[in-house]
Amino acid sequence: MSTHTNAVRSVAPSYPDAEPVGPHLVVDKTEWVPGRHPESHRGFPDQRGYRESYYRCVVCGAERLARDDFPEECPGRR
Repeated sequence: MSTHTNAVRSVAPSYPDAEPVGPHLVVDKTEWVPGRHPESHRGFPDQRGYRESYYRCVVCGAERLARDDFPEECPGRR
């Protein structure tokens, strides 16, 4: 069995909702960020935090705002 297969099998059970995006195994992430939103039209005067959503590869740790932005290679699958 190759290390490529081992890497995928070692993380897949921990992330049952992970989906393949090219060579990456991606999950949706959402977290609260303290402070005002960096885009002023999306915030309000007394804002103490905002939600940020992004995609994260569970194999190599790459994070992107869009699925199409992931590189064509996944360093964690070598």
